[in-house]
Amino acid sequence: MQTREELLAKIEELENKLHESEQLVEAIKTGEVDAFALKTGNQSEIYTLQSGDYAYRILVEKFGEGAVNLTEDELIVYTNTYFFELLHLPYEKVVGCYFKEFVNSDSHESFSILFKQALHNGSSKGEINLCIDKKIIPVYISLTSLQPKLSTVGMIITDLSEKKKNEEIILKYQHDLELKNLQLLQTNTELDSFTYIASHDLQEPLRKIKTFINRIIETHNETLSENTNEYFKRILSASDRMQNLISALLDYSRTNITKNALVKTPLNDIVYQVKSDLQELLEENKAVIETGELPVLNIVPLHFNQLFSNLIINAVKYRKPRVSPKVTITSTVVEATEVFGAKSLQHNKYYKISVADNGIGFEQKYAGKIFELFQRLHSRFEYEGTGIGLAICKKIVQNHNGIIQAYGEPNAGATFFIYLPVA
Repeated sequence: MQTREELLAKIEELENKLHESEQLVEAIKTGEVDAFALKTGNQSEIYTLQSGDYAYRILVEKFGEGAVNLTEDELIVYTNTYFFELLHLPYEKVVGCYFKEFVNSDSHESFSILFKQALHNGSSKGEINLCIDKKIIPVYISLTSLQPKLSTVGMIITDLSEKKKNEEIILKYQHDLELKNLQLLQTNTELDSFTYIASHDLQEPLRKIKTFINRIIETHNETLSENTNEYFKRILSASDRMQNLISALLDYSRTNITKNALVKTPLNDIVYQVKSDLQELLEENKAVIETGELPVLNIVPLHFNQLFSNLIINAVKYRKPRVSPKVTITSTVVEATEVFGAKSLQHNKYYKISVADNGIGFEQKYAGKIFELFQRLHSRFEYEGTGIGLAICKKIVQNHNGIIQAYGEPNAGATFFIYLPVA
């Protein structure tokens, strides 16, 4: 049993709650407080935006952008912590000031236009520069008119300093890259011109050396000593090697292509032409060339003729003793992810063209070396050649946005894989 005093206290508490409820209902009726009802089971609970305002204020204070309220005269009447910390000023030095006091002079007009647009049209967005202690702070502002409920304009401010800094770095790198690309292009053009001119001009003196030595041998053969004849033969042999090397350098310098030079060509036609060109060599060595169904590609036909010629001649040159050379050329389509070690490929699918032989092969550790200029795995006394053929193959494939890889095993042959993008 409750005492009389406890009952009176309980009645007073209930009367106070009733009075508060009546005041809240009256405020909702007159529009002084916005509210909505939430139904929980069989009961309805009133949720007022007056109580929700606290959560909103917490959000505005915590999110990582500036929030400011301005009067129609651009006077700051509210700012969250982020904004006055962005300005490196205390709160009391910001609230009560005109916003233009913090706007750089070059952005005064832009800000005025954006502010008027927000007042008349409801919202506006744009970039301006703030200025504090002569330090420029680029920002992106989004303005929204809060009229008619409030005679203010709300503004969200995003600091663009880091973004602008990154953009400047990217632009600088792009400019440097473009400059380096231009310098590289000029260097390559000059190098190609030098290679062609030098190689072309070197051919003439070599021809003269060979011509005069042959005349001396023909005219004075009987009077020349055995040693002198041998010396002249060595000079002629060295001249032939030099001439072959110059011709190979000329071929290498001619492998650059332009877009207009590309022709839609069946690779089977290219291989057929190469077999025809090398008919005597193939018959002499009893070489067999087997070809599967190859793709039709946009290529420079002359260059691919050179590519397959070099690979087939290599297979014949590096054949095993007393074994007829055999070359098998096939093609399939693979995903870029299936290409070993090729992380920078730009296309999704590639034609994988395999050129496999049954020759002497090579150690796999030399797979990269064989594509370098003037690199040889065997001395010129064992196998003739300039050391440029496979370098030419690599340059041709690269000029067609592809890659070439080699796999070998001693006495088990070699396979060259050519990857070209599926158009």
